[in-house]
Amino acid sequence: MKLVEDYVVPWVKAAEPYSDKHMDIAWENPQVIRLMSNENLIAPSPKVVEAILEAARLGNLYPGSGPKLRQKLGQAAGLSAEHVVLGNGSTDVINFVVHTFVGPGDEAVISIPTFPMYEARVRVAGGVPVQVPMTADFYWDMKALLNAVTPKTKLIFICSPNNPTGNQIRLDDLLRILELGIPVFFDEAYFELENTVESRARMVEQYPHMMVNRTFSKAFGLAGFRIGYLLCDPHLASYFNRVRIPWNVSLISIAAALVGFEDSDDLEAKRQNVIAGRDTIFAEINQMDGLRAYPSEGNFVLIDASALGLSSAEIRDRMEARGIFIRPMSGHNMPRGFIRVTIGTPEQNQRFIHAFRELADEVRH
Repeated sequence: MKLVEDYVVPWVKAAEPYSDKHMDIAWENPQVIRLMSNENLIAPSPKVVEAILEAARLGNLYPGSGPKLRQKLGQAAGLSAEHVVLGNGSTDVINFVVHTFVGPGDEAVISIPTFPMYEARVRVAGGVPVQVPMTADFYWDMKALLNAVTPKTKLIFICSPNNPTGNQIRLDDLLRILELGIPVFFDEAYFELENTVESRARMVEQYPHMMVNRTFSKAFGLAGFRIGYLLCDPHLASYFNRVRIPWNVSLISIAAALVGFEDSDDLEAKRQNVIAGRDTIFAEINQMDGLRAYPSEGNFVLIDASALGLSSAEIRDRMEARGIFIRPMSGHNMPRGFIRVTIGTPEQNQRFIHAFRELADEVRH
């Protein structure tokens, strides 16, 4: 008799499960400062909480497709509700986009380092992630990226601002990619936190093979409710609606997103907290001997701490011992000694700076 695993498709067997062990540890230790997952460390507003409680009273009913929310999201982007597809977080959006375009043996081009979920979902679909290293200063290697495209390429991923480097792709380079005519997943998860570049959402009208991804997990601080959305050509949206699971976004999530999206004062307060915090951490780290913080337009800062002579994991462990969780970058196609820190509240940011300076002094003495 065959074992049940003999029936599992080979590409799923070969895939590695996403590890969220760090998240479980953080939940088990609520006293730690969570600067490892690019969450928004400011809790949802009272208006959002009230909307959630109201929606809970209707929890016996299936949610719809969120037409009112989709209308508001589309309108804000200069588009229509038909341009919007909701997802159970951006990971769900990534998943149904990948399964729409990528089958066994198909290729998806991904510049690295970037959000690892792109590679993970491509592998689960049986696809081949073609990973193109960025340049030494962490910009898209355009020559290598364009050369990586083959007749098997079905999808190209661009994250801008990019996680974990924090920078954005230039418009002229994005246009070079779009001119290939291949589907492009353009991830604007950190769009609301930018200072320098407008959203590219309206470009989906001119380039119907382009999709723009957004989330409520970062600037809006609703990560626990799992809601993201895709802005794309309505005809393309019709295919995604065939692939996504029906009722993939809960009634509570839709209610939270609708109120959170309309609460401009709360969003601006959260946004200013992130901008001020990343400016502070950027400045403080760059004043420490031998260390380098990279400019960022996300809710995080990438740090080259290789001068400390420790591995990324060793830095993580020593910071964890000080009650602060950060993300080591060695497992994310980055050099030894690189870490990423999420922007927290002013107090949390100061505690991180103090602990990191203490760690640096300890190592050097």
